[in-house]
Amino acid sequence: MKDFDLTTLRLFVAVCDAKSIKRVAEREQVDASAITKRIAKLEAQLQMPLIKRVRQGVTPTPEGAILCEQASKLVSDAQKIAHSLTRRKSALTGTLTLAASSANVASVLTDDIASFLQQPDHRKVQIIVNEMMSKDVVQAVRDGRATMGVIWDNTETSGLQHADYYCDQVAVVVNQAHPLRDRAQAHLADAVLFDMVTMRYSRHTEAMLKRTDAIGDERMRSRMEVSTWEAGLRAAAQGVGAFICPVRLARVYAKAWDLHVVPLDDPWAHQLNKIIYPSGLVNPLAMQLVAHLSHQHHPMDKASHRGQPDAQETTP
Repeated sequence: MKDFDLTTLRLFVAVCDAKSIKRVAEREQVDASAITKRIAKLEAQLQMPLIKRVRQGVTPTPEGAILCEQASKLVSDAQKIAHSLTRRKSALTGTLTLAASSANVASVLTDDIASFLQQPDHRKVQIIVNEMMSKDVVQAVRDGRATMGVIWDNTETSGLQHADYYCDQVAVVVNQAHPLRDRAQAHLADAVLFDMVTMRYSRHTEAMLKRTDAIGDERMRSRMEVSTWEAGLRAAAQGVGAFICPVRLARVYAKAWDLHVVPLDDPWAHQLNKIIYPSGLVNPLAMQLVAHLSHQHHPMDKASHRGQPDAQETTP
């Protein structure tokens, strides 16, 4: 018989205690169907029914109640081990690989990681940051090439868990001579009437905007194509064209280069960035970094984006 999966046992115990798959799914931030599949697989493994549906939810079968009692102790012991290791901050050592989009790295992520590494208890910790597009970040976390990732939440992340990180807004960035410089807000349709500076590696974002009719069928008039955010902002400062990028990133350079940052008021322009990681994460270093990043920015920033749907999550 195959070894029991600890995550499955933990979810099974939680379902037995709550007598509801739906409530556990909401609390654990996973899809209810994923929990159902895990329990079905466990039943197939043991060749016996473990839960049955009742009017108010679910209840364990006699065999399920026995398993729940035994599994509860196992799950509790595993949690105690993880918590014990987490409390020993001074003993934390090792290397952690984090994948992130270049916009996140260039705006708040680098400073937030630096503040984590500068804590006295983390002197022996090394964090490797790999920049890649959001869809590649997800795949890197899924296949284990990265312990965790940071992405914009317009990316599909099934099979992974997440924590909210920070909110941002897309802006059009122009120099002091541009007609949009005095606007408090604008729409993308306003910006594309002018010459643009575009990013070589952001065409997937442009395709997404066209699918949502944000820019219709017309093409941006790109006067210059660049490969980095800094180059795009520098080109905008020189008057080559307007440049589209996140507000937090633009403000890093705005004062030094006399740039005007005009937030876009399109519905899609509000971004929730999130930290993604595998289900059942027990690495104490990774757990501490997730907690650190998720508490770096004001919770009201996140609350303003609660109305937007998050990517669906399921356990693998």
